[in-house]
Amino acid sequence: MSALSNSVPTSQADKQMLLELLRESRERFLSSFVGVSDEQSRKRPAEGCWSVLDTVEHLTAAETVMLRLLQSDRRPRAAGAPNREQGFLERMGSRARKVESPEGGRPKGRFPNLEAAAKQFETARAGVVRFVEEANEDLRATEVTHPHPLVGDVSAYEMVIIIAKHAERHALQIEEIRKNLVNG
Repeated sequence: MSALSNSVPTSQADKQMLLELLRESRERFLSSFVGVSDEQSRKRPAEGCWSVLDTVEHLTAAETVMLRLLQSDRRPRAAGAPNREQGFLERMGSRARKVESPEGGRPKGRFPNLEAAAKQFETARAGVVRFVEEANEDLRATEVTHPHPLVGDVSAYEMVIIIAKHAERHALQIEEIRKNLVNG
C-alpha cells in the first residue's frame, strides 16, 4: 500500500470518536438482549420476521465481513468522493426505513445459541476496535475495495461509522422483537 503510506494518519481525536461510537454501540447492542433465554431468542414475533437470535446472527455475520474488508487491501479514495460521515451518523442507526439484508448477511442458523452468536460478535467488534487503534493512515483517504451493498464505495472511516450504527439499528430491532413478543 505504498500509495497510502504518504497520507497523514487519522487524528487521535477522530480515532477516539470512532472508538467511542464502537464502544457505545457494542454496549447498546449487547444490552438489547440481556435476559433473553435461548428459547425466547428463537421466537419470531410474526411470520417472515427475524427472531432475536436471527438478528444477532445477521449483525455478527455482517460485522465479520465488514472487518475483513477493512483489513484487506484498501485503495486511495478518489478525489472529490463525497464525504457522507454526517449522514451516516444521523441515519444509519435508524429503523425508519426497512432494508433487506444481502444474501450473505441473512440468518442461516450459523450459531447454536445466543451465547455463541454474541461471543462471535464480540470477537468481530474487538477486531474493528483494534483496526482503528492500530491504523497509521488517513482512514478518510482510503476506501474499501468492495462497495457497501446499500451505499456503494465508502472510505475506511465511513465503514467504521457504518459498523457502529449498524449495531445500533439492530439493537432497536431486537427491542422491537422483544416488545412484540411480550405484547403479541
